[in-house]
Amino acid sequence: MSKPDDDKPAAPAPAPTGAAAPAAPVDPAAAAAALAAFEAELAGEAAAPAAPAAPAPSAPSAPAAPLPAKASAAPRVEAGAGVGMKELGPAKPLPVVMFDRVTKRYGDFTAIKDVSFKIDDHPGRGEFVSILGPSGCGKSTVIRLIAGLTPQFPHSSGRILVDGHPIEGPGPDRGMVFQDYTSFDNRSVLDNVAFGLECRGVGTSERLDRARHWIHKVGLSVRNDADKYPHELSGGMRQRVAIARTLILEPRIILMDEPFGALDPPTRARMQDNLVELWRDQSPTIFFITHSIEEAVYLGDHILIFSNSPGTVLKELRVPPPDRPSTVMQRDPKFLEVVFGIRDIIDKLESSKRAGD
Repeated sequence: MSKPDDDKPAAPAPAPTGAAAPAAPVDPAAAAAALAAFEAELAGEAAAPAAPAAPAPSAPSAPAAPLPAKASAAPRVEAGAGVGMKELGPAKPLPVVMFDRVTKRYGDFTAIKDVSFKIDDHPGRGEFVSILGPSGCGKSTVIRLIAGLTPQFPHSSGRILVDGHPIEGPGPDRGMVFQDYTSFDNRSVLDNVAFGLECRGVGTSERLDRARHWIHKVGLSVRNDADKYPHELSGGMRQRVAIARTLILEPRIILMDEPFGALDPPTRARMQDNLVELWRDQSPTIFFITHSIEEAVYLGDHILIFSNSPGTVLKELRVPPPDRPSTVMQRDPKFLEVVFGIRDIIDKLESSKRAGD
């Protein structure tokens, strides 16, 4: 775990090689793949386990166009004769994300095994899925498989579907926010937030106006912060920039890998409340990895608890969505009852893991 950031600006960092903007607009799906890969590189790709990794495709292809916002079957019709046939209405929408007995192996090492779950499509809102489990249980593997990022992608067996379609690689319908503050150090806050729109060929005036809107939405000051560079920002501010750069592209699914793990407690609480507000406003489906049980229960309305490695879904919980600030809700007796119940599960998993070492 990184040392928590305070609100003091971090020391200057050198600009990453190759972070310059593309010379010309590119295909949106290809741009999404390139941006996802570059952000993964900035975040420091998690090394594969020591066992030899199975070879991954050299260049996983992204979908040619954004997937449809919603997919559902044609209206069902009750069997009958001629005019006696009765329409039953549209079938239930397909799940936003479905894992069906998914396993991921790296050589002889199995990271996750037979993982199955589905995240439903609800009219007007997405689910907020918190993912908990012991260290090394495959939580990051799961969301990076959804993102289509190597070396986790592709999976070894099973099925992963997004809106009923197999994942082929990174795509514009999915956005990723890492724990590390992935930013282009030689670009201002404004240009960082606008980068994805630039890749999509959006005109300068429109993309900068939209970037200013999102800078404000994530709680930064357009006047004071838009022209700053990442090394002039605190950790919490840099993470807000990363979130704005993801949300400006309006992805259907947002994947967050311990995004607040390195923040100090007051900043973390503010970021939690800000994320809840953005989730309610934009209604994406969010997958959120955390080691904090309190954070998982506060943010999530759907919680997945993973077993020890090889990880599988040990328990699924449905909890009420947040309706008060985190500092207030986390003192509620019902909230604490859920937290203590999950902590008992996690403690038993950790004890079992230590006993097996």
